[in-house]
Amino acid sequence: MTDPYERPGHGPADPEGYLVEQTPDGYRWTCRADGRTAGPFPSREEAVVSAEADQTA
Repeated sequence: MTDPYERPGHGPADPEGYLVEQTPDGYRWTCRADGRTAGPFPSREEAVVSAEADQTA
């Protein structure tokens, strides 16, 4: 088990107030407060970075 997503509690965490999920096209984030979404992103890490940037915008 070397894949961090196979082990609970490992890998990039969802930023506070955002849901990051895998879709058929890649990954996307959803803002829990107002339902805004962005994506698809090629990796989960990129989706997390984008959500964190949106969080501080």
